[in-house]
Amino acid sequence: MLQAIVLGAAQGLTEFVPVSSSAHLVLLPFLFRWPIPSLAFDVAIHLGTLVALFVYFWTDLVRLVAGTARTVGGRGDDEDRVQGRLVLLLAVGTVPAGAAGILLRDFFEELFESPTITAVALLGTAALIVAAEAVYRRRTPERRRDVGGVGWWDAVVMGLFQALAITPGISRSGSTIAGGLFRGLARDAAARFSFLLSIPAILGAAVVAVPDVPPGTDWGPMLAAAGVAAIAGFAAIAFLLRYLRTRTMLPFAAYCVALSAVSLTVIAAR
Repeated sequence: MLQAIVLGAAQGLTEFVPVSSSAHLVLLPFLFRWPIPSLAFDVAIHLGTLVALFVYFWTDLVRLVAGTARTVGGRGDDEDRVQGRLVLLLAVGTVPAGAAGILLRDFFEELFESPTITAVALLGTAALIVAAEAVYRRRTPERRRDVGGVGWWDAVVMGLFQALAITPGISRSGSTIAGGLFRGLARDAAARFSFLLSIPAILGAAVVAVPDVPPGTDWGPMLAAAGVAAIAGFAAIAFLLRYLRTRTMLPFAAYCVALSAVSLTVIAAR
């Protein structure tokens, strides 16, 4: 139960903070010599973070659905059309990760069996963050766009970065936010669009994995872990959106480098 709670908390916190939840789910069991989490456990804690997203963005989601419905029905005003456009942008951004997950599923699943690849990929997350922050600093505040300024190419680029993040060790939030910064979004705007973009990605991954969960699975510890993941995830979303209004992501890049170094040292020692 302790392992389930620890991993649930790690999933909730690191799914949204740009330090790679997949890296923590691979490296923590390796470092502590814990059993590798089952597929059912992985599904449960990801559904926990999905609950956190629905709760935090509930008002946004209601506006998106209602605005899109009114627009499709020909009764929408300007704000409704903005919401409908945002839904289309999220759909466009979801395509790359969905295609990669379906076409390369076996390849990515094999990567999750390698702590070495995961630890090295963390350095890739750090590099993306550092590069994105360097680009961001060269833009004046007037040239940084909010969520309302997200365009089609922004959605495509952030979607491609989300597809890259299927690799364990590449942070989904870190890479998609970096993609937004490369495209000229403000940090908090990139984070908000990134979190909304993660909803269909997490939901789709869970739906695909559920049929593979073996019958007779004991869901007790997994539901506890999912609850912890939901609470930690909600706190992480609130923290990061507030943090990124005025602060850089560079501390998270430093954390990724440190975790990678510790993990590679342990791998070499064993």
